[in-house]
Amino acid sequence: MKKVVALFLCTMLLACSHKQAESIPSTILPKEKMAQVLVDVHLLEAMMNTNALTPEKISSDNATILPAIDVFKKNNISKKEYDDSFDFYTKHPELLSEIYQLVLNDLSKMQAEMMNKK
Repeated sequence: MKKVVALFLCTMLLACSHKQAESIPSTILPKEKMAQVLVDVHLLEAMMNTNALTPEKISSDNATILPAIDVFKKNNISKKEYDDSFDFYTKHPELLSEIYQLVLNDLSKMQAEMMNKK
């Protein structure tokens, strides 16, 4: 009886630890592309929060500022693609966690590059 219980517990542990890879629909941005878009979104938010992006700067320097503002155009995606992808990934936190690890890696690389320039 103890062997049966031990075998059952081992089987359950193995079954629980083996997760199926989540299938990402073709209409959803791949993880790497979503991470790239989120890096741009967070950089834009940082610019806005630090007043590095003001209406005066936008109107005086449209050639350099406007491409940074239009994250969707820069990444060749639509707002709907972004919204659908964001909704999908928020419903799959394990995938969103993987994406944010990529985002953090990219932002850390950017920060290191900026620090090396100083």
